[in-house]
Amino acid sequence: MRALRWAGMNPLRPINEFVKWLVRGKPSADPLAAIQKVIGYRFRSEGLLRQALTHKSSIPSEDSDGLLSNERLEFLGDAVLNCLVTEHLYRRYPDRHEGHLSKIKSLIVSRKILGEIARSFDIGAYVVFGVSEEKTGGRDRMSILSNTFEAILGGIFLDGGYSAAGHFLKKFLFDRIDEILDDERNVNYKSIILEMAQRDGFGMPRYVTVSASGPDHAKVFTVNIEISGVFLGEGTGPNKKLAQQTAAQNALVNYNKDEITARHKGLYDSKGAKNNELVSH
Repeated sequence: MRALRWAGMNPLRPINEFVKWLVRGKPSADPLAAIQKVIGYRFRSEGLLRQALTHKSSIPSEDSDGLLSNERLEFLGDAVLNCLVTEHLYRRYPDRHEGHLSKIKSLIVSRKILGEIARSFDIGAYVVFGVSEEKTGGRDRMSILSNTFEAILGGIFLDGGYSAAGHFLKKFLFDRIDEILDDERNVNYKSIILEMAQRDGFGMPRYVTVSASGPDHAKVFTVNIEISGVFLGEGTGPNKKLAQQTAAQNALVNYNKDEITARHKGLYDSKGAKNNELVSH
């Protein structure tokens, strides 16, 4: 009967879709009870939790606006997340200026961080998908995991208010902030090198994709970074974005304001060696 109540979340959903969902296997005979135990919050209105776990791929075509999916709760959860995170950072870091707080916030509410947190408690195992999304790896897709996290937060807010939403974030996000900030994988090297270049009057760094090798499913991109026309580093990665991050990280090691200025003026050749003809008297 519990499973049938779970199916009753959507009267328009074809019964065969629900059967397909059942046979794929879930972590518990009562997924609603299981996920509530995991997140540490008991819903008074389980319908909110059902909707928070309903991906748009699982709803019938009759619901063309997606009102039965979790998108509206995700919209609300995103707003609640930003509000509570902003308040938390304001109180936690009284000596940090607005720019620094904004950088911390942009990191901890990013898709990457929320997706990793959602993955840590296997949220994808509880989401209701359509067959096609299921087959294409939706249960482990970072964008879906982060969106579901926000939808659950939105549901908790409606069910229990700001206090309950704050407790949820404390458990899964606020208590991990130091860990997140200390993780070198979360450092935005492009942002750091941009700030340094602009501070020193060099303008915007320039990223140049010099090659893309390998098959389509496993390409490797190589990107060079130049500041004020001076080559500072090279990076590789499975996409241009990651290759640029690696290039920026390498540029930080090579960054020297005086040398960039001198090379820009022609005192150094393209390899960084002094051009004796230009500097001789």
